[in-house]
Amino acid sequence: MLCIPKKTVDEIVESGNHYIIQVKRNQRSLFAEIERVIVMGKPIDYYHEHEKDHGRHSSWFVHVFDAQMSVKAVEWKNLRRFIHVNKRTISKGKVSYSSRLYISDLFETDAKYYHKGIRGHWKIENSLHWVKDVVHKEDTNRLKLKNAPLNVATFSSIAINIHRANGNHSITYGQIKFGANVKKLFQFLRT
Repeated sequence: MLCIPKKTVDEIVESGNHYIIQVKRNQRSLFAEIERVIVMGKPIDYYHEHEKDHGRHSSWFVHVFDAQMSVKAVEWKNLRRFIHVNKRTISKGKVSYSSRLYISDLFETDAKYYHKGIRGHWKIENSLHWVKDVVHKEDTNRLKLKNAPLNVATFSSIAINIHRANGNHSITYGQIKFGANVKKLFQFLRT
């Protein structure tokens, strides 16, 4: 993922919107400053959630830090919060960890609030973009002429919506089901 330019953050704020943006290591100085604040500072709020799903045990630890006194508050428009999300997953006896850093212009201090928003974003990423990338192979699509890429993406979204409206949470299963019974697909499309 490319760096989010400060200019983009300026445009978000100037348009009357807010931001919660993940900071990657390629934003070296911002990333280092957030790490410094995490180590040296005290969080404003903390939230922990544990979930058991599909044979995995996942725990999220969310810390919110005040960023208004940071040296980066001058560089990033309306920067108010640093959010640190740690996730620990135990699956098939193996433990894995991930750590993500975010910046936000919100005054909100509630760590649970940020957790819900960030998890909501990842739910969209996993339920839509992952399907488009992996199941429909949009990233490997070589169509480049005129409106072809847009048309393929539109048909992909329509197909996903048809499967979800038909109660198929697994798009792969839905494709197999409709592929084996095309008449049912056409009946569904007519209603």
